[in-house]
Amino acid sequence: MTEGVEQAEPERRRVSEGLISGTAWTVVHVLVSVPIAFLVNVVVARRLGVVDYGQLAVLTMVLSLATAAASMGVGAALVQFVTKASEAGRRAEVERTISGAQGYNVFVAAPLVALVVAIFVDVPWPLLALAVVFGVFAPAAFQAGPILLSTEHRADRDAQLAMVSNLGIQTAVVVTVLLHPVATSVWVARIVVTGALMVLPFLALPGRLRRPALQPTSPRGLPKAFWAFAIPTGLATLVSQLVTDRVQVFFLQWLGDPVAVGLFALGFGLAVQVLAPVQAAVGPLLPAFAALQERGAEAAREGLLRVTRVSAVTTGGVLVLGVPTLAGLVPLIYGPQFAPSGDYFLVMTCAAAVAVVGSGAFASLMSRLRGRTYLWVNLASLVVMAGAAFALIPPVGAWGAVASMVCGTVARASLMTVIEMRHHRIQVRRMGSAQAPVLVAIVLANLAWFGLGPLGSPPSVVRGVLAAAAALAAYFVTLRLAGVGLRETDRDALVGFTPARFRRTVAAALGLLTARGR
Repeated sequence: MTEGVEQAEPERRRVSEGLISGTAWTVVHVLVSVPIAFLVNVVVARRLGVVDYGQLAVLTMVLSLATAAASMGVGAALVQFVTKASEAGRRAEVERTISGAQGYNVFVAAPLVALVVAIFVDVPWPLLALAVVFGVFAPAAFQAGPILLSTEHRADRDAQLAMVSNLGIQTAVVVTVLLHPVATSVWVARIVVTGALMVLPFLALPGRLRRPALQPTSPRGLPKAFWAFAIPTGLATLVSQLVTDRVQVFFLQWLGDPVAVGLFALGFGLAVQVLAPVQAAVGPLLPAFAALQERGAEAAREGLLRVTRVSAVTTGGVLVLGVPTLAGLVPLIYGPQFAPSGDYFLVMTCAAAVAVVGSGAFASLMSRLRGRTYLWVNLASLVVMAGAAFALIPPVGAWGAVASMVCGTVARASLMTVIEMRHHRIQVRRMGSAQAPVLVAIVLANLAWFGLGPLGSPPSVVRGVLAAAAALAAYFVTLRLAGVGLRETDRDALVGFTPARFRRTVAAALGLLTARGR
């Protein structure tokens, strides 16, 4: 028994160190890549204009939804089954699972996606051929790279390669939009370079994982348990994308309002970008929660609460400081034609914040292989989102699309949180306290931004700065008075992950967000 414990301890340390390193590098990747993506998006929006920018969003959604539909949850199942088999030392099972999953990706999913693109995307045939080869078959062949790196707890390497890839992708987009500012050209350039660069994480795999990935076999050899998890998870992922992605552009396009398509698409894209640094920290949670489930109910329960507290405090800070400021800068940065997107962006970011804080519940649900439950959650959320879309988009246009996004996103995050609270036997009071910072921030950001609007109609930039200052001050005061925020153990853990030279500064900042005596 002692020998087994001694052998397990280095493995646990490896997983823990891998998780910390992966989270740190993923955050670094996002902190580097998001500003670049933001600047590139400014160039693209200004060069294309509102209407063509909306067309680019529609093209992107067609490929994204087709890929999600054809993937059938194989990637999510690959993460879970390879992680668990690797932890147990079942190498033959790992190889069979990888080869079978690759067989499905190359022989089944890729042809289906190619067919959808050929039917629904109206671009010249040379561009269509490039899109199919590099946007469909290349990702199918190489997508095992980043997936399997995460099962090795090497999210750090994946993030490092993603930084390199992002630079190449954004460079290609800028060159294309400057030389040929047409939505179809920008779309093809982006997916061609993205598909080509997916070879980098694939080559970074250790040989024992890369070899079976290069030898795809019939997916029929995958066990029933694999498909029992993959199929409902895949359906749930597709439905989830319908709920949380900008599918409202299809409604707006159907109504013949191309300007609203572009305005909504920009607001939605900004909401995703501004919360990306916080969302990035959730990336390594799937394999991490799979390991926590094996260590007992208490470890999983406390892990979920800690992730929720940290993400709620961090996301709340971003909401009150960055979101009003950026909303005020939208007309200046993107041009007056995009001015309405500032309001849409602020409201949708608040909904996206709820989803980010609920990511811990999602990771916990996936680690329990509850694909069917996840499917039902997303179906219920889709009903809410679609109902709001049909009821509100025709009479109020883009604001109806915003309301539809908010309803679906909040419903989805709330349902998953409630399910995991019941499973882990977490009291409503404890989860409410963990989530309180982001709820406070949502109220304050909206009050500050929309409350300043009627007061003499200040310039948008001034309005954003004043709203951010007021919301930030109120955020700190409210957290202190209410006694919610980080616990001292959360603060100490975060400071411990920080480089030594920054620890004193980080500790002081986190101290303002730490509830006394907790």
